Amino acid sequence: MLAGLTESDNHQTDTYAWQIEFQQQLTPLLSGSLSWLNEGHVPDHHRDGAAAQLWLNSPRWRDRIVLSVGAGPYVYFDTESASSVRGFSDVHSVAALLSVAATLDLGAGWFVRLNLNDVWAPADLGTYAVLLGGGYRFGNSDRSAPSSPDLTGGGYPAQEIQLFAGQMILSDPSSNSGRTYGADYRLELARWAAWSATWYYDPGSPSGRRDRAATQLWLVEPLANDRLALSVGLGVYSEVGSETRPTTTNPNPVSGLSGLRAEWLFSRRSSLVLTWQRTFTNDDDDRDIIALGYAFRFGAW
Repeated sequence: MLAGLTESDNHQTDTYAWQIEFQQQLTPLLSGSLSWLNEGHVPDHHRDGAAAQLWLNSPRWRDRIVLSVGAGPYVYFDTESASSVRGFSDVHSVAALLSVAATLDLGAGWFVRLNLNDVWAPADLGTYAVLLGGGYRFGNSDRSAPSSPDLTGGGYPAQEIQLFAGQMILSDPSSNSGRTYGADYRLELARWAAWSATWYYDPGSPSGRRDRAATQLWLVEPLANDRLALSVGLGVYSEVGSETRPTTTNPNPVSGLSGLRAEWLFSRRSSLVLTWQRTFTNDDDDRDIIALGYAFRFGAW
């Protein structure tokens, strides 16, 4: 996790920045990463999004410092000021993210990292960012088969039901928010993949609909002897029911849905789940859904 400053490429404004990154070593000098980058609030732009990068890493210097260069696509969501009825537009596009980094190993799995990012968006705003933060490196043993049969019952759980509650934040200039809650059913297709079906109570739609249904496919990374699982998901998110108030726009009842998920198993059948979902629409009704839930796990492979 990193935090710092963003500056526009015209050097006329600066704002905050933060980034969450998961990196996987592929070879001794090559790694890949998935990250979520928030570029802060540049005037007329509130932009964040997901990036995938390939990194070339130097050999360790004095067994503690590694220098890296990375590049890859950056799929972003930008709330831009616009001369429309709503006064803004939720723009979705792809840019390039170019980065250099220095990592200092602190020992016991912990490290400090400095990132310098350059977002190259030819048709939109370009930015630079300086971010400093730290993280934890899981060892190779964490990716092995479960070593605690009292937690997993000798197999990886096949299904779970989750109840959750949290906050819905609209992607508008004021970041209006409201409470949300719901239920989720999850089926593990393999150790590294899962499918979910979710119901949300999600206020804030121009149509007045408050119920949503969603389905997603997930890539899963088990860690810490299967006590921790990190996931990234993609799917669809749909309004359910009839409109309760007239609108001056034509809202689309179906939108895209992307998600980040962290699950911590604290007993054989129970876990805590933190999810961060982002809907992306074509009618300027994007939103973030951040929720904490309790999941009951049953069945086993």
